[in-house]
Amino acid sequence: MLINYPVNKASTVREFLESFYLSKSKIYTLFFENKILVNDHKCKERDLIKVGDIITIDHDEEIDYKIKKGKLDILYEDQYFLIINKPYGIIIHNGKDNDDALCNLVAGYYKENGISLNIRFAHRIDTDTTGIIVFCKDILTLSYMNHFIETHEIRRAYRLLVSGYFKNKKGVIDKPIGEDRHSNSRMRISNTGKESITEYEVLKQFNNISYVECKLKTGRKHQIRVHMAYLNHPLLGDTMYGGDNKLIKRVALHSYNIKFIHPFFNEEMDITAKLPIDMNNILK
Repeated sequence: MLINYPVNKASTVREFLESFYLSKSKIYTLFFENKILVNDHKCKERDLIKVGDIITIDHDEEIDYKIKKGKLDILYEDQYFLIINKPYGIIIHNGKDNDDALCNLVAGYYKENGISLNIRFAHRIDTDTTGIIVFCKDILTLSYMNHFIETHEIRRAYRLLVSGYFKNKKGVIDKPIGEDRHSNSRMRISNTGKESITEYEVLKQFNNISYVECKLKTGRKHQIRVHMAYLNHPLLGDTMYGGDNKLIKRVALHSYNIKFIHPFFNEEMDITAKLPIDMNNILK
């Protein structure tokens, strides 16, 4: 499948590819296999390109997950991205031999729409967590997103419901997180853990419940859940970290908003996923 990329800055073809943080080995392979064109003509790594030129990469691929038909809540789509509002209770992927994951539904959507590409997700959220998941259709977009997620320059906001009232309505939690040696699935605050920073702001408080927005400065496993439990405000439904499940039977955590600069349109993307029904009912 051919994918076109607009050139927004004069450079060489190789510099264009490097600007999206594509690896040297991948760049070598693309040229070795003659997968790159400039304005529909063959090119070399050091060929000059100018604003308005079109780079084309031949993604000689097939859908690489089992196909499952089903509905997707699509928040945004173009030739490079498919951004989805993930429901509760579905895992992002469960291996390529299974068919019960979000990747399988995306595979079904690709098949239905004639998209012959690998399934590429830029990040993950837990099975219990709802909200935004970014799929990248091509290698350049995925490489770009991986870099800026790793450097924390992509801004992600989560909405959550926790127990109790906060004394401070805004704050920053800067506590390292590591694995709990007593449990394979739990994480904990640990002096030997990795740096973990969470900004929080209380949006509403009622009936000994707080509605909170968190922004991640790092991306550790269970980061929000561990940090909220550290403040003695465990998430509703989060029995692993001391939360109460009387009002909701899953962790009350929603990937609410993501902001980043589109790699090819040079525009700020500002994507929001509305709260799911179970969390919204508690707020009401």
